[in-house]
Amino acid sequence: MAFLKNLFIGVYASNAAIRLLFLPLCYLLLSSPFLAILTRRFALDKQVLAYIPRDFKTPDTLPQVFIALVVVSFLTRALSGTDVGSVAGGKEGGGGKRRVQCAPYWVPFARHWGNVVFRGEGWLRGLRDSSLSSIVAYNAAGTKHNLILSPALLDQALKDSNNIREAAIPSWAVLRNAFNMPSSAKARYFELQPAISKTMHDEIFHGPQLETLISASLAIVSESLPDLITFNSSIVDQMAWERVAGVDLTAGTTEVECDLFALIHEFFCHAIIQPLTGMHFTESYPLLASDLATLNQSFYALALGFPRFFPLPGLPTASLAKSRLFQNFARFFDELEHPPVKTVVAVVDDDASVSGDEDADAETPTPLTALNELFSQHDTPVHVRAAITLQLVHDIISQVVPQTFWALVHIYSASPPTQPTSTSTSTSTPLSTIRAETAAWAMPSQPPSIHPSFPSPPDLTFRSCAPALSPKSFPYLRSTIAETRRLYSGSLRTLQLKAALTLTEPNPARSVSPNESWHLDAASYLDVGLSQTLINTASANYLSPSTFNPERFVHTPAPAPRLLVASTASADTYTTALLVAFIAGITQLWDISAAPKKSFMDTMYEVQAAAAGQEVNEVRQTEEKKVGVWKVPKMADAAGGKVPAGDVRVRISRREGLGPPETMRKGR
Repeated sequence: MAFLKNLFIGVYASNAAIRLLFLPLCYLLLSSPFLAILTRRFALDKQVLAYIPRDFKTPDTLPQVFIALVVVSFLTRALSGTDVGSVAGGKEGGGGKRRVQCAPYWVPFARHWGNVVFRGEGWLRGLRDSSLSSIVAYNAAGTKHNLILSPALLDQALKDSNNIREAAIPSWAVLRNAFNMPSSAKARYFELQPAISKTMHDEIFHGPQLETLISASLAIVSESLPDLITFNSSIVDQMAWERVAGVDLTAGTTEVECDLFALIHEFFCHAIIQPLTGMHFTESYPLLASDLATLNQSFYALALGFPRFFPLPGLPTASLAKSRLFQNFARFFDELEHPPVKTVVAVVDDDASVSGDEDADAETPTPLTALNELFSQHDTPVHVRAAITLQLVHDIISQVVPQTFWALVHIYSASPPTQPTSTSTSTSTPLSTIRAETAAWAMPSQPPSIHPSFPSPPDLTFRSCAPALSPKSFPYLRSTIAETRRLYSGSLRTLQLKAALTLTEPNPARSVSPNESWHLDAASYLDVGLSQTLINTASANYLSPSTFNPERFVHTPAPAPRLLVASTASADTYTTALLVAFIAGITQLWDISAAPKKSFMDTMYEVQAAAAGQEVNEVRQTEEKKVGVWKVPKMADAAGGKVPAGDVRVRISRREGLGPPETMRKGR
């Protein structure tokens, strides 16, 4: 998937010729076997060779062509290497402004296009490490891209909001290819984009509506998180997220084994989306979370515009998921515009099956209602509304859920299950620290059981939504979240300069001369996402940048989350509050450990036990319990950052030693 991400940059952030030729070349590649058969059948190759002069077909021409290519490459490298940040005016009257240095290249016309596509982030890191400047640039087939390697300079560039705008071509390509935006709505979308961003800022991500959203999500988590694992062996009795995660009982009703990412994604999707859309939408679309996960895993393949039958793993499934998501969101807005006619049904007074909540749920205003009012004022088609909203929901999910997963992996992997997690231990772990820090807010308890054979699930109560929204609460947990974002966030957000921009180097140690300034050309691109990724992984900015350190930002300010995509660029407070609530809730109620790796003999033993009619759970109880070893899974690029490249099997059990509700609420 890393190649697809690089290819997206090379196609939609370069010149128009590559964009126009990309899809026809894809179809030509698909039809190449058939073209080869036709060429062989009708001897078309011989007919073409007949038109080539004999002098060009001799073996002597190959060395000549090779030497010519070498000479051209060396000349190109020498000429492009002379651009070393030449002074624009210089000290003779230019105020010391320097043009941003463009890296030298070997191939004319294409320039750095091949390096970006085929070498990607590794090449960009090498460019960063070899540069002595705070800003470097590369040229993708004629389009100049600026990379800012200093956090202070990047903040300085983003503050000039009147001089920057979202790059139209990459953002439109994502919206059209990945979210089914009609091509005819391009002008209408860019006309409405400022009003849409303002409505999202005012009606969803800030103000009283933000508190309402967080309170609704906290209520869902408080009610459903105790049933994250129900310990039911029958798939019929399991919750939806358990069935998706492949829950397998390993120790009766005390421990299960499952895929952690699938479990987290399916569970928290509903806690995020239901307050945004209402309960009716999530209940009427049971595949919502699964389709969002499938779309995110193949995001760059879809954003590139590949046809559904192109031979890429997961692309056909992702295309179908995208279509289902688009159709359901279109139906959602169609029902908002044309509410179904209510039918009067005679109801018996004592009929408890009809409560009247169905109509109340349908009429309850949601944050998307304000967005729909904006659409209605501008007479926006339903399909345009569906594409914009699908992008909004997907952007939130693709950031919050993977970051929750990576944070949990590092928290539990740094806390061995054999070590006590109480606050009385002399050696604290990330898990024990977070539990102690959030215990007074996310309060776990164990209600009494009605029968010894059927223990009651634990209980979780959030005091209020204020601590989740306050940036000063839970410093250790927020530091862990910031560290997770530093390592696992990543986007391709690209801005374009409306006019020339001048940046002044604030760090004298990196300046060649005092008050050194950088001149960024008008109409050039500013790669915000790639710049932030390079900043986050640079040893010049962080000690041991590749190591996860949950205490890194406890006493220092966390970096600004500049990686958010355009549709959620103002949603930092909202997404952070969700992360705080989700991580605190999981850690307070559940113990998670790595699942031992199954050998071939273990699998065969389970198959034999199942064939003999014996429960695998019963067989495992007679075996010696194996202990798994935590290993950070391999990563794959997705829309909002990194996702695990495969299943991450873990074992989950209830947290022991919780007090009764009366004890937990004493002194409130």
